[in-house]
Amino acid sequence: MRKILVTGGLGFIGSNLVDRLILDNEVVVIDDFSTGQLKNVGRHLKNPRFKLIKGSILEVNKVEEVLKDGIDSIVHLAAVVSVVRSSREPRQVHQVNVEGTLNVLESCLKFPVERLVFTSSAAVYGDSTPPPFREDSPTSPLSLYGATKQAGEAYINAYHKSHGLKTVILRLMNIYGPRRSAGPYSGVMMKFAEAIETGKPIVVYGDGRQIRDFTYVTDVTEAVETCLHRDEAVGKTLNIGTGVPTSINELVNLFSTVSSNRSQVVKSPARPGEISASYANISNAKETLDYEPRVGLREGIELFMKWYRGEKMQSVEGPIMER
Repeated sequence: MRKILVTGGLGFIGSNLVDRLILDNEVVVIDDFSTGQLKNVGRHLKNPRFKLIKGSILEVNKVEEVLKDGIDSIVHLAAVVSVVRSSREPRQVHQVNVEGTLNVLESCLKFPVERLVFTSSAAVYGDSTPPPFREDSPTSPLSLYGATKQAGEAYINAYHKSHGLKTVILRLMNIYGPRRSAGPYSGVMMKFAEAIETGKPIVVYGDGRQIRDFTYVTDVTEAVETCLHRDEAVGKTLNIGTGVPTSINELVNLFSTVSSNRSQVVKSPARPGEISASYANISNAKETLDYEPRVGLREGIELFMKWYRGEKMQSVEGPIMER
């Protein structure tokens, strides 16, 4: 049985990935609890194949202690993922997203691992080229968040080429699903769900014609898992999305249809650093990973709203395991 480290494993994507990986692997999670929630992995806390370590990727010693135990592969998810927050706290976001990634890479040289999967973002493309984005499309981030992800990619590729570290980079589109965090930096799906369920207006920034590629989280976790054992993926950068463009205005209508609640829509000025159109060409992921998104947008919104309304499985909390 292989042992896989998931950085940021208490978060939205990380905890959904843990649900998948733990079926056939030992899973170690390191998380600083800054945004992730213990309840996201509550069902696994008593599983002998699961270990949770409270720590930050900025703590090099903590990362190295984890790798000493013989980690086979790493999925590096830990990051600050908000475009808005990156403009307000640029140094902190750089520290976590860039310096934290460098810490993980350096630790991999001291305690070799079979593979490192790094989750990047469509934000690296910016508005430099019209979508659908291909992996060889020019990158020119508009946001500081996108810039940190581009820097992370550069380090990942450099360590692959100069040190032979087996790496895979996944550029994720707009991911949604269960455990998406609420709060001031939450994504559009969570904000729309909150507005509809509380009877508040839906706030749309700009004219609502912005295009996004909304991808359900289980499609992402399936792609990540495949990368851990698919040799053809090593050294590659792959887009993970649906390839289906959806405008924010269309998303509002879908939410209204699914919820049978037509909330008032309020327009607000466009936010700086926001890309006007972003969706992926996923042909390389299909060829390399046999990737095929399974969850359509309407079905995904229905699943998401069902979770949001409290019909998700209840988590059972337990003690934190530290070293």
